[in-house]
Amino acid sequence: MDFRQLRYALSVSKERSFTKAAKRLNISQSAVSEQVKLLEEEIGFELFSRTSRGIESTDRGRTFLYESERVMGDLLSLTDTAKRLRGAMLDTLTIGMGSGMAQLFIPRLFGNLKADLPGIRLEISTAPTRNIFSELHEERIDAGLAIESDPDRLPAGLVFDRLADAEMALIVPPKHPLARARQAVDIGRLVAEPFIMSELTVGYGQAVFSLFTDLGIRPNVVAVVDNIETMKIIVQSGGGIAVVPRACAENEVALGLLKALPIAPARNVAFSLFRRRQPLSRRKEAALLKIRDLLKW
Repeated sequence: MDFRQLRYALSVSKERSFTKAAKRLNISQSAVSEQVKLLEEEIGFELFSRTSRGIESTDRGRTFLYESERVMGDLLSLTDTAKRLRGAMLDTLTIGMGSGMAQLFIPRLFGNLKADLPGIRLEISTAPTRNIFSELHEERIDAGLAIESDPDRLPAGLVFDRLADAEMALIVPPKHPLARARQAVDIGRLVAEPFIMSELTVGYGQAVFSLFTDLGIRPNVVAVVDNIETMKIIVQSGGGIAVVPRACAENEVALGLLKALPIAPARNVAFSLFRRRQPLSRRKEAALLKIRDLLKW
């Protein structure tokens, strides 16, 4: 067997489809099928079976592919070794970060970066939750910081570690009539207010939308944007109100630019570190573990 056959088989397992695996690998489906068949002939048993739900790993195939992921991780670590031997000490770890999370996580991450993550260069990009999941699935980034959503909406092959829980809060301009509220603001009172929302079907946008739908009402959505920073600016300008994780607006509240109010019913969301199930190189795996520990609170 060779590295290519293992890579093709793992892609089929991840996608649960020969067609999708071929598209992801940018080769023909027949090439994927041929290489997986050759691998199965060599090991002496079938890796996959067809069911009503698509392609599924057989019992022996599941065990074999699990070990294959571990072996591929060891092979990838050889790249690190080669880089060190030729003097290239830095490995790039690419991380996608949900909008508005910088003030929460960046100070923790960069407190003592050289000591905490030796030999690692971080490449950080900001994106909506849906894009982070897509980038992970397509292997364009190594990990993502995002808000947990419905597990059924998490693409196959992704796993996560919970980092923290965050209270959701209503943000309004300081001169808004609601800013004088002395108790938690009832969500039912907000049905006529101009509301700024994030993507409605994933992440905290889904959590906010469900606050209304659970009461049998719909918010008066005047704008849907893909990042918290834009939402906060719209609210500051008087264009509407919004519900966001309170921690994501602490800087603006401290500066007097926004007022953050508790809501009823109360709602929390969870920040998590997402990654693919398949292993990275040893150095990247060690770096991800360190990042997870640095960001938990």
